[in-house]
Amino acid sequence: MPPNTTAPQDLPELTTAYSHTVQAIVDLGHSLREGDEERETDCPGWSVKDQFAHVVSLEAWVQGEDLPDIDVSGRAHVRSGLGAVVEKYLESRRDRSLEELLEELDSLSTAWIAHLEAETTSANDPALGPYGPTTLLGLMQSRVFDLWVHEQDIREAIGRPGNLDSPGAALTVHSLFAALPKAVARTARVTPGDAVILDLTGPVVGRAGVRVEERDGKPHGIPLFSGGTQEHEDAAVTTTITLSTQAATRRAAGRVATADTHYTVVGDEDVARRVLDALVIAP
Repeated sequence: MPPNTTAPQDLPELTTAYSHTVQAIVDLGHSLREGDEERETDCPGWSVKDQFAHVVSLEAWVQGEDLPDIDVSGRAHVRSGLGAVVEKYLESRRDRSLEELLEELDSLSTAWIAHLEAETTSANDPALGPYGPTTLLGLMQSRVFDLWVHEQDIREAIGRPGNLDSPGAALTVHSLFAALPKAVARTARVTPGDAVILDLTGPVVGRAGVRVEERDGKPHGIPLFSGGTQEHEDAAVTTTITLSTQAATRRAAGRVATADTHYTVVGDEDVARRVLDALVIAP
């Protein structure tokens, strides 16, 4: 069963989702209370204000800004080449005030939306994203996902949940469901013949199922499109994992460990834990 909130798919829908998510981040920035900027977030080494600096600097990066020449080798939370690049961009704006960051985000996003809505712009235009060459459509799918996740990072840190029924939330759930077959069959190594169902209770409600089959000696995850019993009644063991949109997406972003995620299980508890361990889709 697909999510009850439709995920944005084409470029106009992604542009709308991008605009909505950026505005939500800007609104959060303008509504911070005293002490909120310094609060730690679920991203190691990043405060709430650092989250805003990251969002702004990544927008500048995808719009063509050169990599800053800054040494971040001493940062314990930087553990990869991509992480170092991200940290260099963030560091270039770390000393700016929140007001300056919000002004720049407004300017960058306005220019980007104008580009996305131009008649000469195509979803198939080549683009260079943080993870390599892609199309403009692929870049915008990545950007909406990333922006919404960082919006949730800020909300979690300041104790102000929200926007869990938005297009960005629906896109994140859609991405999670798309990753489920590989996570179940290859990463979690669920036994061939068994099935796993992921049941989200909302605000974005949806259900995805996978039955593992062995083909040519390798496990393959076969999607169960509706998750109905008629599609997995022949499974040896079916494990159903039930959790909220908030819990599922925080786990998918790798922000919260499985042990700290609230979920319920009908079936094999060990399978459920292994699947949730495998469900991190953020880089």
